[in-house]
Amino acid sequence: MTESDEKKGKILVLGVGNPILSDDGVGIHVARILKEKLIPGIEIDELPASGLELLDIVHGYERVIIVDSIKTDGGKPGELYELQEEDFQKTIHGSSPHGINIPTALAMGRKIIPEQMPKEILFFAIEAKDTLNVSEKLTPEVAAALPGIVEQILRKLT
Repeated sequence: MTESDEKKGKILVLGVGNPILSDDGVGIHVARILKEKLIPGIEIDELPASGLELLDIVHGYERVIIVDSIKTDGGKPGELYELQEEDFQKTIHGSSPHGINIPTALAMGRKIIPEQMPKEILFFAIEAKDTLNVSEKLTPEVAAALPGIVEQILRKLT
């Protein structure tokens, strides 16, 4: 049995971000909280980058939920957005220093290994306040929103 066969039909929640750049790591924080909940049938993973490494993780899954930070004009820190793949390609913060961001990686995967890519990719984007300062802590506004964010994602999973 291949790794892809083991993933077939399964759901992955993937927390993305840099855990040492304050709110940029909110996806990682959410993934860690969800992992503690031991949700049957749901696999939880973290990706502290957003380049082509993404394809190594998501290929073979039926459904993937990516949790990442976002910066929008006028957004309220801690606000949760539920986006489809098309929306994500226009708005989400998530680039790597090598220029391959999440939308680019997914588009490449859909062209190179279409049969192994998830049928559905959903994004939960959390409005960030600070994605530039080195800190393992979230800003107070984003940290305060975490329980509600986790609850909304759990409702989507069950």
